[in-house]
Amino acid sequence: MSEIPVIVISSPQPQSGKTTLAFNLAAALWSDGYHVNLYMPENTDADDFISRRLAFCMRKKISLPAPRSITKLNDVKSTSDSKEVIIADIPTADNERYINIFSKAHTLITIADKPEDMQWQLNDSYLNLVWQAKKNIAARGIKYLNWIAVANLKDKNDWTPLLADAAHRYGFRIAPPLKKREAYQHIEEGYCAADMTGNSKVFKMSLEDVYARREILKLTDSLWQQK
Repeated sequence: MSEIPVIVISSPQPQSGKTTLAFNLAAALWSDGYHVNLYMPENTDADDFISRRLAFCMRKKISLPAPRSITKLNDVKSTSDSKEVIIADIPTADNERYINIFSKAHTLITIADKPEDMQWQLNDSYLNLVWQAKKNIAARGIKYLNWIAVANLKDKNDWTPLLADAAHRYGFRIAPPLKKREAYQHIEEGYCAADMTGNSKVFKMSLEDVYARREILKLTDSLWQQK
């Protein structure tokens, strides 16, 4: 059986939008046929979202795929007839505590909402955490960590080009940025931007929804790319 891909979402700073991204990314992966498992230690965000999602489906009399909340990565078993994926949302304050999760990543998404989040010095704790994870991954015989940086833009100032030098220096790829769109906050109602297709009576898509869905699908495409 093949190893289940683990997508780790982290950030050097708190309040960067990790959990919002995790749920929206999950919906995009469902549309690609994956069974999504959510690992969110030290909080109940996954369970709360699943409850809201089930309640939304009951109200609207529709069916949407729901993720599974897990407490350990090995709770998920690979089978020949399903595509499993794990999304791990790591608490920023405890990044270093979860080095074992970072070291199991197929893809590491680093989300930042200002340029300073990615302007590291060589002794930076987050940068050294990623370096240690890379060494642990290499020790398992895996040569490559798919490391992606994505900017969570809060205004019209697109500072993504400023990441180019750091990307070359530290070895990550730059994904298309995410805008601060209200569409991503549909998670409070139990659904996501990528869910909004094929049912115009339930989902009345605005232009913001269209853009948000496009952004999250572009990010999903980058998960499986290699250098």
